[in-house]
Amino acid sequence: MRQFLDYIKAGRFRVPVCTSCRTKAWPPSPYCPKCLSRTAFRKVKTTGTLLEFSSSHVRDHEGLFGVVDMDGIRLVGSFDPDASLSVGMKVRMSRCGVSDAGTPYYWFDVVK
Repeated sequence: MRQFLDYIKAGRFRVPVCTSCRTKAWPPSPYCPKCLSRTAFRKVKTTGTLLEFSSSHVRDHEGLFGVVDMDGIRLVGSFDPDASLSVGMKVRMSRCGVSDAGTPYYWFDVVK
């Protein structure tokens, strides 16, 4: 998990992929969920499909958020509050990082 957070802190999204069967380990794990072989971090496609979305009006957590499927990896990410979203649209992760509270975040843009 430490290596995953190091990549995210650097603004690079990487996922552990099995060195034997090529299965993605999500959530991140040093072992493959399918064959239990070791994994290694790899760059993966950061485009996906918006599965659902909602806006938050909770103080200090306002924003537009959505669940995105990126080839089997599901993430909750943020969107521009003025974005026009619809379920099924294509989106792309434009940045990622770690918040001041120490939690990863993902920012998505609509693919035009």
